[in-house]
Amino acid sequence: MDQPKPASDSPALSCPWPLPAQGIDVMLLLAVVGMVLFGLIMVYSSSFIYAQERTGDGFGFIKKQLLFAGLGFGALVAACRMNYRRWAQWAYPVLGLSVLLLIAVMIPGVGARVGGAQRWIRLAGLNFQPGEIAKFAVIFFVAAQLERKRDRLNRLVPGFLSHFIVPLPALLLLLLQPDFGTTVMICLVVFALLFLAGVPKRYLAAGAILAGGVGLWLAMGTPYRRMRLMTFLDPWQDPMGSGFQILQSLVGLHHGGLFGVGLGNGKEKLFFLPEAHNDFIFAVIGEELGFLGVGAVILGYLYFIFRGLRIAFDCHKKYQDLFGMLLAAGITLALGFQGFVNMAVVMGLLPTKGLTLPFISYGGSALVVDLFAVGVLLSVARGPQPLKDGIANGVAK
Repeated sequence: MDQPKPASDSPALSCPWPLPAQGIDVMLLLAVVGMVLFGLIMVYSSSFIYAQERTGDGFGFIKKQLLFAGLGFGALVAACRMNYRRWAQWAYPVLGLSVLLLIAVMIPGVGARVGGAQRWIRLAGLNFQPGEIAKFAVIFFVAAQLERKRDRLNRLVPGFLSHFIVPLPALLLLLLQPDFGTTVMICLVVFALLFLAGVPKRYLAAGAILAGGVGLWLAMGTPYRRMRLMTFLDPWQDPMGSGFQILQSLVGLHHGGLFGVGLGNGKEKLFFLPEAHNDFIFAVIGEELGFLGVGAVILGYLYFIFRGLRIAFDCHKKYQDLFGMLLAAGITLALGFQGFVNMAVVMGLLPTKGLTLPFISYGGSALVVDLFAVGVLLSVARGPQPLKDGIANGVAK
């Protein structure tokens, strides 16, 4: 396959490490498989007693997680075998589908309310979260649009505003659920993609100031978000109320010490720590496996980010494929940002966001969609393939 000539207007990026050979990134795949398997062990450890008390079946949660892990790896294989250039063509339909699903969440009888948030659609007794699809749908759309408008990135509307205006309905619907954490995370990734594509820094700076002001207004203008912010600043002000969860999380991390109390021997999961198998599973890891377990998880995410960004730079340097580079970077940053935000929340470094720990936390739809996204990332690592409709490597023949 002939490689296209380098585009003169592509962003000047350079890869500071040796380039991998074309093909599936086996090390990235092994890292993800390792984190998923580790997550299954920790979901079982953190949920058995809770599931036994709630449903009478201590294996209830882990059986569901095993099912979704199988579905997720099936989705990973399918996405890896697919030509990732197709997502540039399907960006609008996928974004439109995600908006329709987010609207369906708000329909009584279709959407399900859990923990005070209307974020799920109940299917066959299982909850599905459309916000997980919307997260990557926006990334696909922005990556495709930045490539199409690469010669107009220095203009305000086509180069900057349009990448927020079109996905705006999805972002507003996420806020209505409410899902403030996912909305903020998507905006951060979009800003990162705009920076990588070469959008003028004056636009990014002005947009960041405006977005920060809106975010602060949303945080302080809503009672429960304002309470979370105040709790973050001083959780000991209400230790048995709003500060209970984060204080129990810190207690668990403290008890873990260097080596932990042993797998399965944690006490915080025994109805002390809310969401022990979900948003706060990192605290259970810290208690049972100690600093060594916590450090291993952090290194796992750092390695995932390294391999993902390496794929992105490789795609740009070898093929001058802006879409592939932005797609790989967006997926990598979305999962990496979410992982480190979750860990920062558990350690009391950020206010509570309600974001799960990718690949590790309990949650079916999140695991399936995240593994599908990894499959797309592995497809980028294989390099661009010609499409039957006359498009190859993003260059029309």
